[in-house]
Amino acid sequence: MAAHRRTSLALLLLLGGCGLTVTNERPTYQELEPTEKAAVDIIIKELTALNAQIKKRTIYNIAEVVDREHISVAFEGLIFTGNIGDDTIHVSVWENLKPDQKTLIQTWFKSATPAAAEQTYKKLFYQFLAVSQGVKQYVYNAVTPAWIYGHRTLFSFERDSMRTALAHYNAEGRHNEMWPFLTSTCAPIIQQYGATYGPNYNKVYLADHVTELANPDNPTGYMYFICRWIEESKPDVEDLTTELNWLRDLPK
Repeated sequence: MAAHRRTSLALLLLLGGCGLTVTNERPTYQELEPTEKAAVDIIIKELTALNAQIKKRTIYNIAEVVDREHISVAFEGLIFTGNIGDDTIHVSVWENLKPDQKTLIQTWFKSATPAAAEQTYKKLFYQFLAVSQGVKQYVYNAVTPAWIYGHRTLFSFERDSMRTALAHYNAEGRHNEMWPFLTSTCAPIIQQYGATYGPNYNKVYLADHVTELANPDNPTGYMYFICRWIEESKPDVEDLTTELNWLRDLPK
């Protein structure tokens, strides 16, 4: 992989905010490595299914990100997934991670082997978390990124997207696939890191420490928050139409 591809898409956490700065220079889908193309194809399949559900239930769509050229994966050494309102879903590809990051991820999931950690990572990042980023695109389209950044905390926006992603898998008839997977994936993360991050699991701490928690070299703290958002959203999940309408009419 050429050196310019390692640097031109560096995702830089910004102090005091809930966003990231990303350059617009990135390779086309045809220029991607085979492993990157494979990741994009999985993500597109998931977003296509989400878009179909959104179009069925609302006047909106997320066509902007159901596009291979709007799935950003060609960066290395960063554990990251996000949608910052730039009509692009950013997801780290397993094969582009550093060896120590892969070892860290194996520790997160308490996977018996590196291969098992890889399988879990790809399902979590390329499927569930990619759908949660697609949910964010729906919200951006319905209420604008400016309104979200001005009125919604990062903590709440992330939780909203996780809850609606859960509702999507219910609507898709994939509850029995995704929900137990998320439970088994998150249980070791919550158990291992609860003592460290649990006491500070709140909106204010996240806003003040996002660059530390979401450090893409080692976002263990953010993974703890993600798993808490997922597990605590499960009892509150409504049907997908209700979730989408609520997001459209977010409390002012």
